[in-house]
Amino acid sequence: MYSLSELKKQNQEISDLIEVLRVLFNDKKLVNNPFVCDLVSRFNEKVWMHLVFEDNTIYSELAKHHNPDISEIAKSFHDSAKEIKKEFSCYVKHWCKASGADHHQQAFCGDSSAILDKITQRIEFETDKIFPLVEKHVEN
Repeated sequence: MYSLSELKKQNQEISDLIEVLRVLFNDKKLVNNPFVCDLVSRFNEKVWMHLVFEDNTIYSELAKHHNPDISEIAKSFHDSAKEIKKEFSCYVKHWCKASGADHHQQAFCGDSSAILDKITQRIEFETDKIFPLVEKHVEN
């Protein structure tokens, strides 16, 4: 089972990768670069693993909490993971196949920015709302 500190560490690693990817995605020459594709695959694995482990660890305890407000926040957080997993999976399947054409570059940058923004928002919500609930109501 992952501890809260391990989940926080994963969030930091994901945030660090987001910063690097944002820079790389804005360079037209790198859209089809195999090393960028490898980095996105690594990013995908980290995000996917984090989403799976957060559901199977301490967040499941929050979902069972006797306070309905707390359990509802946990349920909503869990439900948002399903949406992100689906969107992110589709994004990863398609992004390396984009051609170097300008219109594809613009669409790629827009899609990339949108998915990175969603993941960043989720990390911020987790840091600001979920982690404090876990610290207060789950960990001893």
